[in-house]
Amino acid sequence: MTAAPQECDLISANAIKLATGLKDYTAYGTKMDMGRRFASCSVHDVTDQEGGGGLLIEVFEPSTISPEGLKNTKLTTQGKDLPAELGQGFAARRKNAQDQSIAYVYGWTPDYERLLTINIMEGAPGRDSLADATEFFRQLKPLLLDKPK
Repeated sequence: MTAAPQECDLISANAIKLATGLKDYTAYGTKMDMGRRFASCSVHDVTDQEGGGGLLIEVFEPSTISPEGLKNTKLTTQGKDLPAELGQGFAARRKNAQDQSIAYVYGWTPDYERLLTINIMEGAPGRDSLADATEFFRQLKPLLLDKPK
């Protein structure tokens, strides 16, 4: 997933194409702290005038959602807990303002200080977007959520 060529200095272009089904896309990454910390990676279909579609990965530090808010979001979206080895978090589906399905994963540190979110617009033929979002989380968690040892 993190093999070259990379988008946003993080994600393989091939993994993005597989997970999103997009052939032509733009990717834009942002960093914080004078470019030292990853903040987000946004991937959009270049043919979509609405700016939708694709993939969005974000890290929030501090988390923008309280522990109670995360619990409520999980309940209202019927989210499923992530596998135990991935730590605290859940995976679910929701609809956006354009009534498009989005598969997403929210995962956070035990102290709720950091939140990593992965959102994939569903639509790649033959793909399980929720499984893809979970796999993105599995591979990016050590890089973006876990504190360096």
